[in-house]
Amino acid sequence: MTLLSGAVCAGEPAPQKPTILTLVPEYIEHVTANFNPFAKSPMPTTHEFIFEPLVIFNSFQHNKPVYRLATDYQLDEDLKGITFTLRQGVRWSDGKPFTAEDVVFSLSLVQKYPNLDSHGITQWVHSVQQVNNNQVYVKLTQPNALIAYSLVLNPIVPKHQWESVENPATFQNAQPIGTGPFTQISQLTEDGYIQCRNPHYWQAKQLHVDCLRYPKITNNDDFIARVATGEFDWAGSFIPDIERHYASYSPDYNYWLPPASTINLLFNFKTANPEIRALFQQRSFRRAISMAVQRQLLIDIAAFGQGVPSEFASGMSQRFEHWADPVTKEKYRPYMTYNPALARERLDTLGVHDHDQDGWRELSSGQPLSLTILTPKGWSDFNTTALLLTEMLADIGIQAQTLQVEFYQFAERMAQADYTLALTNYPDGLTPFNYFKLGFDSAYQAPQYPRYAMHFYRDPRIDTLLEQFPTAATAHQRLSIIRDLDRLVASQQITVPLYNTVQFYQYNTQRFTGWFDEDNPVANPVVWPQNPERLLHVLALRPKLP
Repeated sequence: MTLLSGAVCAGEPAPQKPTILTLVPEYIEHVTANFNPFAKSPMPTTHEFIFEPLVIFNSFQHNKPVYRLATDYQLDEDLKGITFTLRQGVRWSDGKPFTAEDVVFSLSLVQKYPNLDSHGITQWVHSVQQVNNNQVYVKLTQPNALIAYSLVLNPIVPKHQWESVENPATFQNAQPIGTGPFTQISQLTEDGYIQCRNPHYWQAKQLHVDCLRYPKITNNDDFIARVATGEFDWAGSFIPDIERHYASYSPDYNYWLPPASTINLLFNFKTANPEIRALFQQRSFRRAISMAVQRQLLIDIAAFGQGVPSEFASGMSQRFEHWADPVTKEKYRPYMTYNPALARERLDTLGVHDHDQDGWRELSSGQPLSLTILTPKGWSDFNTTALLLTEMLADIGIQAQTLQVEFYQFAERMAQADYTLALTNYPDGLTPFNYFKLGFDSAYQAPQYPRYAMHFYRDPRIDTLLEQFPTAATAHQRLSIIRDLDRLVASQQITVPLYNTVQFYQYNTQRFTGWFDEDNPVANPVVWPQNPERLLHVLALRPKLP
């Protein structure tokens, strides 16, 4: 269906033929007119491109703030409050002025509806108030030196539209009103959509792309079949043997693979089978699984060499090695090292034997020990990793199978603890704190949050450290807390870290210039919805002259 008429350019005559950037930020099964930034799965061009943030922290420039809807922020001396100064002269895409009331409304909305709070700000926000026409003050429940990093992830929506929305969680927002550069949904069908210029964008003179085109891509095979045609300008997907299956086809086909975070195997500590649940609660069992894994083989086959084996038993990314305590790393290295003989010995000690001599170990009751590894359908590197893990587990006598489901089902099943084992990656963070917070804070095991902590393992010591980190006054204190978190998570072997991935980023120079790359590392270049810096990237692009 077509929702709106074609887009026009703001502040200048419309070109005869709009400049369209084709991008693939994620895979989806169904294209729907859902541009609700609070939804779990809105269309992948909703954040940043429709709803511009207050500030973007540039992770490639030591988290330097790049001011967007805000022009400044100041923390109180006691760290119990923060004041945002807002950019004046900004308008919503319907022409109405952006004001401090919109920010107060947006930050207060997640307090009123906690199921919208996917970034965990309600635990920190006591109240939000308008100071004057262009300033907003957020009073905190306790000191937090890093609160700006979280607050700016909360979407800023227009009060004059959203105050009449009865249920913000289910509202699809088919005709969005935003402050970002691309707010007009000019065409939407089951095969994709086109999203064009905001006619009132405050930085229109710096924007040289007229429209974004998102063609529906359902899975990795679909993507690989089409990427070689030159259809896509900007993508971020796994391509096996990328030199051969992409870069070799044209000098315009380029890629960059900056380091990213870990892929972990998760145990469901709430799994339905009580015997398997009791087994998962045995640290010795979790370590046995870890020692059965040939990590380099996973990388060589499933990731086609794109990654490095995890070395930290906590799963902390190698890019944060300077935060780690080398003593902790070495202490738990044996459990991150392939040692199937020791893995079998640990299973024997736990009483997990092959009683009937059929080659498979049974539970103490005599029932088969059969595990299932859940992965999202179409994620070929994940699916291959899961398949290889079943073979590695078979080598120590554990029967396992893979289960692939659509991504929305994957996320839902993890949120509802409806799985046994699962694979997940983690968003890249500005510091290791992001990984530990998303992955191990028990507060993040509520359904409104993403999948990362849905192993349902709880440790009050970890929760306490996570509470202390944002309030730490010095860099030394923050380093000490991260090292304590690393030690605690590693000592428990809560998950099985497999390998550190890379950030998949492909760009086609046939139609545009200005791409961020290894020689021009301005900001994080990936197009994924979890990367706010993608807005900086699109503003840097220029169409190639004929």
